[in-house]
Amino acid sequence: MRLINGIRSIFWNITFVLWSLLFLGIFVAPLCFLKSEKPVRWGVGVYCRGSVMLARIVMGIRVEIRGLEHCPKEGGFILAAAHQSNMDPMLAYCIRGDVTALAKKELFSVPFVGPILAKMQIVCIDRGAHNAHKDMDDVARQVLKLQRPLIVYPQATRVPIGKTKKLKSGAYFLQQDTDLPVVPVATNTGLFWSKGFWHRSGTAVYDIGEPFPKGLSKNAFMKRMEAHVVTRSNELVSEAGYGNLLP
Repeated sequence: MRLINGIRSIFWNITFVLWSLLFLGIFVAPLCFLKSEKPVRWGVGVYCRGSVMLARIVMGIRVEIRGLEHCPKEGGFILAAAHQSNMDPMLAYCIRGDVTALAKKELFSVPFVGPILAKMQIVCIDRGAHNAHKDMDDVARQVLKLQRPLIVYPQATRVPIGKTKKLKSGAYFLQQDTDLPVVPVATNTGLFWSKGFWHRSGTAVYDIGEPFPKGLSKNAFMKRMEAHVVTRSNELVSEAGYGNLLP
């Protein structure tokens, strides 16, 4: 199995890089010159669904989305998700094509990527400014204006299986400022579409939990976040047969 996964990983990395460069560069980036953002969002949707399909064909990674009924079908909410893999935002986009996210300002200067993010009204944040509460105030205003789902990663970055990272409280402050529902997500995508070069075939699970009750204290809110984003994600890893990778 390791040999097969190794061979597949080589083909997958080559295929995914070529697919991303060609599709985003040739087909999606030029759409940024159009007045409406809809063509760009359509193109990104095709890219996300195409990437998930390629992962299944080339790498043997199937996808199971659980708890879809917990996601509002319209209007804004905060999707507070575990982050293990590049697959995570793609699955969120497949659920709601109007989803937005937070992106550090440096990404907006990257060729192809920056114009696409700007056209999609992705929310720009300055991680180096050390003004977290001020940034959350600005983000809250934009989220309320857009009335779209916002992906928030409490772990702030991709966290490999078996590693831990203290959760950030941005989702709590956003809920306080916007009164929007917070919907948690657990996942085991990092087992299969990993942060590194080598990947595995298997079933990646994206487990959407029930929205948090409103009016929770910060401590109670963060305990619920820990329970779903971290503990539940570890349970999914064990469920897939890789509990030995956990601390």
